[in-house]
Order: sequence, then structure tokens, then C-alpha cells
Amino acid sequence: MRSAWARSPQEADPLSWFAGPRLPLVLATAAILEGIAITALYWNSWSSLALQFVAMPFFLAAAVLTATWTQPHRPQFRPINAAIVLLISACGLVLSAAGTVNSTVPVEQWWPGIAFGVTLASLAPYSSPRKLIAYSIPAVVVVAVVGSVVFSSISTYWPPLGIVVISASPVLVAGVASVVFSYTVVERSNAYLDTAAGVEEVYPAVEELDEVQESGSIARVSARVAPFLARVADSGVITPADRALAAQIARGLRSELVLVANSSWLDIVARESGMVVSDPGRLADKMNEDQRSALRGLLVAALDSPVVDRQTLLIELRAQPDGSTAVALTIDVDLPEGRRLMLFAPHYLALKTTVDDLSWDDGRSLMLNFRIPASGA
Repeated sequence: MRSAWARSPQEADPLSWFAGPRLPLVLATAAILEGIAITALYWNSWSSLALQFVAMPFFLAAAVLTATWTQPHRPQFRPINAAIVLLISACGLVLSAAGTVNSTVPVEQWWPGIAFGVTLASLAPYSSPRKLIAYSIPAVVVVAVVGSVVFSSISTYWPPLGIVVISASPVLVAGVASVVFSYTVVERSNAYLDTAAGVEEVYPAVEELDEVQESGSIARVSARVAPFLARVADSGVITPADRALAAQIARGLRSELVLVANSSWLDIVARESGMVVSDPGRLADKMNEDQRSALRGLLVAALDSPVVDRQTLLIELRAQPDGSTAVALTIDVDLPEGRRLMLFAPHYLALKTTVDDLSWDDGRSLMLNFRIPASGA
């Protein structure tokens, strides 16, 4: 229940919003076309016709920003981004209201209220239900106040309370619909993932893989012990050379044990693959099984690709003041942007469902950044 209220549809099912249309732009275009139609219908009724057309680009600008900030390679959509988008739409609302005061336009045909509601609804795929509630309450209040101020000066048969309700109803409906939509999508996505076949049915558990890698490292040293003991048993004599060799083997085994004990699972993968890991605090061990599996899948895809130089693959983990872990991954890939995206997209989307603030910067090197919450969940 808490997860469904705290996650956005894009976090729960990033593939749908990765390959889908640019919803904010589509909704904003429809709202502006409706605004143009209503403006034309009441052409001579506005107190300022020009302000109606000046207000329309604000709603389009809000949609462009939303579409830009919610692209799959950017960090997750934040409350500060939503505040900026809604503030821009509010500016368009106020401009249109200034051109509606003392007009004869009926309150039920006031198009900026509908456009503002559309802006709020366009945030639904990228915001959690809890955040949408926080966005909707001030949005409804703003539209209700502006609508009551504008239409209180206009002669109408609607009572003051009716004016407030009609003005705010598009935003109220958009807010309720957005919350229901976001919660339903996240809840059903979580239910589908919970009932899907477990990873352990197809692949070994992550902990088992780590144990195999650790035992493999120690086995290389231990492999020298059995032949040595067999030779000493056969000869029945311990020579000074045997003592020296035994001490050398003991030191090697002790060093390997200390190295394994002080290494994270990512350090062990690095020693096996040749990539570079900077994790002095063993922060990789804070990752849960889903996060390890997703990151391992991306690393395997990179290491197995002939166009990736293993020596250029670098992953760094740094502790943050809030207890979370910041992770940066750099990969040099000799591919055009489109083919590079197709190489990592499936693993990128799988990782996006398990970590926070995942983004990539596709420059000379492919750079991925994400954050592991303090709880690891």
C-alpha cells in the first residue's frame, strides 16, 4: 500500500513511458486548441482578446518543460520541477484572467481553468499519488480564488459558491483523476511484478553467485595446498624448503582471506572482469538483491560487448550525508548514439525500477548516475 502511494507509474513501469508518446505535449496541444476555439467563439466578449493569445504559450511552455524533464535518461521528476511547471501555467491563468475581468464570457466556458487542469493531469505518469495530492490542493485553491475574483464582477445567475465550484472543477477533476490513475497503475504494476516468476527459478541467487566468486578466489590459493601436503605425506620428511613453502602458502591464503573479507561483491566482480571499482567503504553491499541483479545485468552486457573496452569501465560509489549512496558508472562505447542506446536500454530500464534518480549523459563516454536509498529498498 505504501509503495503504491509513494511511487510514480514511470518508476513502477519505465518501459511504458520510455516507448510511449509525449503525453504532456499532446494534452497541452489539445488544451490550447480548445482555448483557441472558445476564444474565437466569444471573440467580442473578452475585455482583452490579446491577453488570451498571450496566455496560451505559457501552457505550452509548461508542457515542453514537463516533456523535457521526464525523458528516460533524466533523473526522476521532482517536486521542484512540478512547482515550476504549475507556476508557469498559473502565469498563463492570471494573464487570461486579466483579459476576462469585466467581460461577458460565461464562467463555465473559461478555458484557462481547463488548460490548468490539463497541466496538472500531465504530471500523473511521472508523480506518485502522494505528490499529486500535494500538487492538486494548491492548484485547486489558486484557480478557485482567481475564478471568483474574475467572475464576481460579471453579472451571472450563478451564486458566489457556484462560481468558485465551476471555476475550480476542471482542476479538481484533473487532480482526482490523476491520483486514481497513478495509484491504479502503480498498484497493478507491483501486483504483476509480485506474481511474476522469481528470478531464482531461472538464475542462481545473487548471494550464491557472490559465494562462488569468493570461493573461486580462495580456491586458486588452496589448490596449491593439496599437492604440497600429498608430497610431504609421501616423503615422510619435512625439509626447510617445505617449511618455507608452507609459510608462503599460508601468507597467500591469509592475504586472500583478508582481501575477500574487505571487499564488496562489486570488488570481486571487478577482479574477475578487469573493470575498475572505487568503493572503499564497501557501499555496494548495501544494495538489495534486485539492485545487484539489475546492475550486474548492465555490467555483463557491457563487459560481453566487443565494442566496449573493459579497461575504461569505471564505477564509483560515495556515501551521502542523508545515508544514501551515490553511484556513477562510466563506459567508453564505440557505437553511434542510437545503437549505444539499444545496447543498454533493457538493462537501464530494469535498473531504473530498483534505484532512485537514474540518469545518463551520452557524451564522449556513456555516464550513468543513480542513488541507492539509505534503506536499500
